[in-house]
Amino acid sequence: MAIAHGLAARGDKLVLTARDPEKLAALSKEIAASHGEAPPVVCADLTRPDATDTVIAGVRAAVPRVDDIVLACGPFPRTPFATLTREDLLHTLTVHAIAPLLLVQGFAKDLAACKGAVVALGDAGVTRAYTNHVAYITAKGALQTGLRALAVELAPDVRVNLVALGIVADPEADGDPLRTHRLATRSPLGRFGTPEEVVHVVLAMLDATWATGEIWGVGR
Repeated sequence: MAIAHGLAARGDKLVLTARDPEKLAALSKEIAASHGEAPPVVCADLTRPDATDTVIAGVRAAVPRVDDIVLACGPFPRTPFATLTREDLLHTLTVHAIAPLLLVQGFAKDLAACKGAVVALGDAGVTRAYTNHVAYITAKGALQTGLRALAVELAPDVRVNLVALGIVADPEADGDPLRTHRLATRSPLGRFGTPEEVVHVVLAMLDATWATGEIWGVGR
């Protein structure tokens, strides 16, 4: 949500997509209230086989072309290794790696025509793993590798980069002060990141015209 507000604040024309229609509509209204224009929305569940086609068709119906793509896919499932299933892996890989790569493929000609960029949110856990999230970290690792391959495939016309995030503060999820303190101390800076700091990095990567195939690690 913060990234959408950051893009709208600098005058970008947005199309929002997610799986929850109520949250999508609410975010569109928030952006309209703050920035004067309600962006169109496309509702799709990335676990469905037809999701990428739905998103591509919906976006094309809403705007004449796609200049940039920000891939901020969820969720963040807890999958302890002892209970990990094939379905856990397939579900998480589909959402975090397969669907995002297919979306970039679907808009590749648009991106190339306007020398656009792709920025995806990854996870610092790919290189500094933590427990109970095997499926998620595996999927984010696949996304990271896939995007580096796309950076070569789409060069020099499209830039493809990734932001590898540490822990970002979430007031709804971080209500336990002891847990919050324990997790924050894992970072050399001794604190969580903020949504505003993530927005700053994403916008910088969109504008970094001499960078592709790069991973910007923040909050490690």
